[in-house]
Amino acid sequence: MKIKFHTLGCRLNFFETDGLYSVLKDKGFSLADTNESANYIVVNTCTVTNKADVKNRSIIRNAIRSNPGAKIFVTGCYAETDKEAILAIPGVTGVYGNTEKSALPYRILEDWKGEVQTSPKVLDRFSYSDVLPEGHTRAYLKVQDGCNRKCSYCKIPSARGLGVSRKFEDVLDQVRFLQDHGVGEIQLTGVNLGWYRLDNGEKGFIYLLESILKILEYSRLRLSSIEPPDVGTDLADLLTHPRFSKFLHVPLQSGSRDVLKAMRRTYHPESFRKRIEAVRSRLPDIFLGTDVIVGFPGEGEEEFEITKGMLVDLGFAKIHAFPYSVRKGTAAETWGDPITGDIKKRRVLDLMSLSADLHKKYAESRIGTVEEAILESDGTLVTGNYLKGKLKDQADYEYLTGGQFLDVKIAGYSSTNAGKEGTCEFELRK
Repeated sequence: MKIKFHTLGCRLNFFETDGLYSVLKDKGFSLADTNESANYIVVNTCTVTNKADVKNRSIIRNAIRSNPGAKIFVTGCYAETDKEAILAIPGVTGVYGNTEKSALPYRILEDWKGEVQTSPKVLDRFSYSDVLPEGHTRAYLKVQDGCNRKCSYCKIPSARGLGVSRKFEDVLDQVRFLQDHGVGEIQLTGVNLGWYRLDNGEKGFIYLLESILKILEYSRLRLSSIEPPDVGTDLADLLTHPRFSKFLHVPLQSGSRDVLKAMRRTYHPESFRKRIEAVRSRLPDIFLGTDVIVGFPGEGEEEFEITKGMLVDLGFAKIHAFPYSVRKGTAAETWGDPITGDIKKRRVLDLMSLSADLHKKYAESRIGTVEEAILESDGTLVTGNYLKGKLKDQADYEYLTGGQFLDVKIAGYSSTNAGKEGTCEFELRK
């Protein structure tokens, strides 16, 4: 039985897609090739922006049109918040929000087999255990879901619910499982990783990281994203561990104190700067990524330039820029959308160009250094500090296998089109 998955949005969704497929694969399903027809299609949606909602609907409609007769199931954040709108699309078979996502494979199996299917375990938001990444050398491991923050622009708490944590020992068991099966990189994911709570309810993210690092001998660890208040000297000290990737993604959103206050973010520019500098003092060469929202109500040209200056000062190597869009049910919904689309587009493009420049500056500063890299199945190498590229000598690939670790020297950097990051050229250290 053939199935296709379309996954949008965050790393959590990609992890959960792997989990959905793992259940179905064990029951006789296989992935359809790109040009192959499928009997079932699952669209795992995102709803972080209005643009994401538009893309969700477009992919759902395209799946229906290009796969006549296929059963179309929709899940994810958009399915949680806008279920009725999706059900109104002719051709959609079923809609399962995040709270129902773990049950979706069994509903698909029931449709296929025509009989009730029982799960071998309790289904919850962490029912995706013992999942090996499908076609990837790096695995996502979901340890937390939901968010208790109340940012004025964000719809995700209504899509993911309040914060919940995966059981401590379950996380460690899954780390052992992934490492024992040769997964090179384990990336911890969650809506708000730093909020992680131990089984007794106490805050325990740092303790969790310490416990994982004690286990790791082969695999390396990476964090998907961490909120600014959770970045401090304790995390910085752990990042010096040899199996911890020298990489942090910390969303800034804005460098303006007034804009951050309106966003209801729980930090201000000065505290953000101190936290990043605390990390830099221990790891001067760490790769730093961030998110920025442009065009939020109250962001004038001065506020935008302040943000740009802060990004440069702190040495970020990658910027994800998003245009603000009004989200239904958020505190900012009543404030309107006073900044025009043209201004938002210009600012996004400005930050994309800045990101490309900063990425080049960071990569070129690493030329001549030796890094540990994982070889992807397509020949791309990904270093611990998140530089990507190919080997300079193509003949070296003859003796290599996807998924293995390699020591490579960064030999050069090639820029691409304006506004897009370039790639590195690596030399294999034999």
